[in-house]
Amino acid sequence: MYSSDSGHVTKAYYGGTTSPIQSSKGTTPYLPSTVISILEPITMRHFIPLLLLLLSFNSACTPEQQNSDDERTLSSSGIDSLEAVQEEPQRKEDTPGTDTMSFEVAFEHFFRALQAGDTVGLNQFVSPERGLWLIEQPGAVPAYTHFQNIQAVQRSYQNQPFTSITEQMQECDLQERQEFPEFDCAWMDRGRSGFAEDGCFFRDATDFHTSDMWQYANLNPEQEEQVQRMQQQVQKTVLHTRTSYRFHFAHDGERWRLLFADLRVPCSA
Repeated sequence: MYSSDSGHVTKAYYGGTTSPIQSSKGTTPYLPSTVISILEPITMRHFIPLLLLLLSFNSACTPEQQNSDDERTLSSSGIDSLEAVQEEPQRKEDTPGTDTMSFEVAFEHFFRALQAGDTVGLNQFVSPERGLWLIEQPGAVPAYTHFQNIQAVQRSYQNQPFTSITEQMQECDLQERQEFPEFDCAWMDRGRSGFAEDGCFFRDATDFHTSDMWQYANLNPEQEEQVQRMQQQVQKTVLHTRTSYRFHFAHDGERWRLLFADLRVPCSA
């Protein structure tokens, strides 16, 4: 290789023909055709595909297409949201409400709330208008006490809350009966309940409709009238034989309501 400076022109000789290329001094030096022949296929093989790729990407991401994609995404999201709104009433219709519950299912909810000490859940079974009558027997005669909700209940025994009965009612496998088991105080020896059959039973409340026990309680005329009226509304009675507790329910068109809770213990007077 030989190079020489002659004024502003620089020439390089590589043993082959020379080609011009712009130098840093603004002159026109030459590169051998052998070098160019090597560089040219490399440049063309990589540059042209890269250029085509850039042009393709640019055309695929034009503002118009991006806006179109965004509109399709929003449209799809809007359709999904609309379908969810339209399906919501149907989901509510498919969910059984308390008004359509069978009595067995409703009582299961009541008993579960009782076991959990859930006064809010229990209060769903108390009518805001009619409230709840608690029947006890602290002495020789029954005592009727009216409460507007479960949270307000105070039992005559040590002013305990309504949920205190959970200690005696650990289980209740509800079964329907045409008649409740026979009871005899003489059968209450050796830990027996006094009933011919133990369990948790329910039946229609026809017997409770004719009960005149309220006459022996210290009620004023207005309370007596209210008790008699509510007695006629009772539809189902639950008996828990181990405690002798009875729960009287009525359906008010919306849900099952507990109208009377009879916590008297027989043969205790």
